[in-house]
Amino acid sequence: MNAAAAEPDTDAPAARPGARRASLAHWRRRSQRIRVLRRALPAAMGLLVAMLLGWVGVRAVLTALNAASGAAGTVHMSNARFHGRDGHDRSFVLVAKEATRDGTDPNKVTLVLPDLTLANETGPQPRRVTGRNGLYFDDTKMLYMSGHVVFDDGAGNRFVSEHAEINIQQDTIRGDTAVTGDGPMGHVDAQTYSVDSKGDHVVFVGQVHTHLVNQQEQR
Repeated sequence: MNAAAAEPDTDAPAARPGARRASLAHWRRRSQRIRVLRRALPAAMGLLVAMLLGWVGVRAVLTALNAASGAAGTVHMSNARFHGRDGHDRSFVLVAKEATRDGTDPNKVTLVLPDLTLANETGPQPRRVTGRNGLYFDDTKMLYMSGHVVFDDGAGNRFVSEHAEINIQQDTIRGDTAVTGDGPMGHVDAQTYSVDSKGDHVVFVGQVHTHLVNQQEQR
């Protein structure tokens, strides 16, 4: 049997230097990319931190400008007085020892020692509501009082509570806290109360206790 003679691989020695050159070029390109990334990543992180710090600074400046704008628009008044008419064309006068008109909402006024006087069609004297603190909205004519709120109906009846919601436009008064009332007819205690648009009726709700005064006691 005759064995076939193996032909020598004449291309192998020539291919090895070319492969080494290609591998060396690939390694160089990879090294260059790594060097670029090592420089670029810290720079990008530094830029991101700078942007975040810049945004925090911008937010702080905007907040300060808004606060300054609100403070500039705030109006403080002493012995303030507000006049107007309710939804039934009856006059009212609201006075306060101190008043502060809000800088962002000009209709919002914070009051110290508010005193509201309402025209009275049924009693000899005007109705009056006083308190330690108040919040008045000029556009809706809503008044919120707190702190020893006293309502005098002008006919001898006096009611004391801690909170009162007064709708001057509709001429109604409501309270969601305990109320105590005294007048010519006697004494009353209740959890909540409301006064109708004319002041003729006061509605008491929740654990109502009354003591009516007879004619002899009235004398």
